[in-house]
Amino acid sequence: MNMLTHQDATARRLAMVLFVMGLGAMGSAQAQWRVIDNAANTKLQDMNGRIGTTSANGNGNGTVNGNLRELYQQQVFESFNGNNDDSKAAPEPEEKLQHAQPTQSGVNMNADNRCKQASSGVAQQQYQLCREIVNTELAKYNYSLKMYEVTTQRQRYLDELKRQRGGIRSHEVGKLQDNTNRILLLMSQMEIDRQQQQTYMDAYVARIGYLQEASKTLAQQALDGKGSSGPGGGLGGIIGGAVGIGTLKVALDAAQSRRRN
Repeated sequence: MNMLTHQDATARRLAMVLFVMGLGAMGSAQAQWRVIDNAANTKLQDMNGRIGTTSANGNGNGTVNGNLRELYQQQVFESFNGNNDDSKAAPEPEEKLQHAQPTQSGVNMNADNRCKQASSGVAQQQYQLCREIVNTELAKYNYSLKMYEVTTQRQRYLDELKRQRGGIRSHEVGKLQDNTNRILLLMSQMEIDRQQQQTYMDAYVARIGYLQEASKTLAQQALDGKGSSGPGGGLGGIIGGAVGIGTLKVALDAAQSRRRN
């Protein structure tokens, strides 16, 4: 019985010692965690200071968020207004023109009516030249109308792009760039259209001038008694000779000179 009492007392003393040692260890651990927490908090505060909490209207102040905000604000743009007078399309012409109908008077002045038909000799060649002149004039007229229709289509597309541009919000930089690229592409195409039209107009004018000079030359040769309907004379000789080539070059140079002026 005494032995059991002694063992119980020893066990209680050992348990007490272990409890006291545990309390000491817990105190040391709490102190260590307190030191670590303080260091972590300091680093977190430093990181927050570097990142920053700049508002939408604030300035950068050297922080990450502030610098990002300044970069964002540099990409913001003013809303586009496509309805002001400076960006409106030119007004439609007052006189509406019809394809293949240069006159609205009902007078039919095609090649059959304007050119006097003949069956042989210089008169036949003059008739052929007259028809070519009339047909070229009509082709020039029709092509101008066709290019006007193309220009009208381009204008409608530009108006649509302007409408889209007006709806882009101030931060949608990607949409703005896409819209700008489309406008630049359209402008390039319109410049190509303009050059193509001008080139064809110059060619039409040069051809008409050449044919008119050829007709005058035939008439003069007939008056001088030099006209011939054979293989080597008449229209064939004029077109194939140096005189005809020189006439075409002069007419084309004159058309280009008028365009430059």
